[in-house]
Amino acid sequence: MLTPNVIPSKEPELRVGIVLPEDKLTKIEIVTPDSPDYQLQSDEKNPELLSGDASLRFEIINDQIAAFINDQTTLAANRWVVKPLQSFRKITNKSGLKVKSVIAGRGFHWKKNIDVYLPGSVDIRIVDGVLLLTNVVPIEQYLMCVATSEMGAACPPALIESQTIVARSWMLANVEMKHRNLDLDVCNDDCCQRYQGTTFLSEDAVQGTMNTYGKVLIYNDKICDARYYKSCGGITETFENVFGGEPVNYLQPVVDAPGNFQHSALPLDSEESVKRWIDDVPDTFCSPHTIPENDLTKYLGSVDEEGKYFRWNFRYTQKEITALLNFKLNLNAKEILALEPIHRGFSGRITKIRIVYKNSSNERKSVIVSDQYNIRQALHDLFLYSSAFVVNVEYGSGDAPKAFNLKGAGWGHGVGYCQIGALGMALKGYSTEDIVLHYYPGSQLKKIY
Repeated sequence: MLTPNVIPSKEPELRVGIVLPEDKLTKIEIVTPDSPDYQLQSDEKNPELLSGDASLRFEIINDQIAAFINDQTTLAANRWVVKPLQSFRKITNKSGLKVKSVIAGRGFHWKKNIDVYLPGSVDIRIVDGVLLLTNVVPIEQYLMCVATSEMGAACPPALIESQTIVARSWMLANVEMKHRNLDLDVCNDDCCQRYQGTTFLSEDAVQGTMNTYGKVLIYNDKICDARYYKSCGGITETFENVFGGEPVNYLQPVVDAPGNFQHSALPLDSEESVKRWIDDVPDTFCSPHTIPENDLTKYLGSVDEEGKYFRWNFRYTQKEITALLNFKLNLNAKEILALEPIHRGFSGRITKIRIVYKNSSNERKSVIVSDQYNIRQALHDLFLYSSAFVVNVEYGSGDAPKAFNLKGAGWGHGVGYCQIGALGMALKGYSTEDIVLHYYPGSQLKKIY
């Protein structure tokens, strides 16, 4: 596992959570490839050689994990490991162990189950009465897979290389450590960074990783906490406005456009200027001027939905928004009267909003929701694309609004590297270094191993 605040001098090995306790699985199915050879081992019995294309099933029975090989049971154990007999460096598309029906997009509107192929070995144990599956893999193999899990294989080399540098930097900065209690460095999904093994691996992703082997972004002799997301909507956000804490010098607002870019709405320092910005489609790197949204599907990872990433709309009727906010915030509201932004970041993202409503006793009440994450969670049945939105109200014959239209910009928190903007830069001919230094100003590229 990684050690916090330590810059490694050689390639480290990662522990990546593939099936988490929150998935509540009591059964996992795995298929071995034709080659290389694998073995199944536990503390309770001698290793067992697995033939090619073996079907494995692990199931909790009587508080232990029973392992079935081609439907034939073996001894139950507290922990199982499936590992290749020889370590190997070369990985290709859909090489490694096939793990069936893994959740992708936990808690988001794009959640689905997919089969994933994993390099390295897997470790299966019980946590809180359910199964935890961990992939143990060298970080550079992990990064090859991240590049085309986060974005599609058709992306140009500068995008794949810059995405790889960013993912390596974020991983090795090791700031969040969200799953440390599970003995994991990282999980496989959007709460950390997407990793779907070799399922969508391309030769370009392998080459992009080798071209950038060991390279990270450095600021003040520390590896950069290189956050990223799908689309900034035209301007990136500051670290402190999204994640709290002290400002981070290399995570400050950046207009996602060449240095000579101008727009009448900038800076976004009033509700009127934010409205003009979001009502427009500025010619930025992540905008449809650079990449028509109909063309995005060939560049995005297969987990993402086809959609409007730069500008989007949601319309809620009075009945719909009242039901949604009663469910999400336990308001006991009879009707919603207003959604009032209180504070916005530099990108227009709302960090504090007041919801005004009338309760079942016809009393006027209000509640304040803080943090862009909580706002996005409250205003969508799963998760709103971003908190950069303006509210347009439709009135009918009554006093309360008939409907609320949320017109928004971007997908994600907006801090650091904008994936669609980086794609736009790559398509325009910018270099890998140009791209990463655009999103992390003041940082430097350095090879650490």
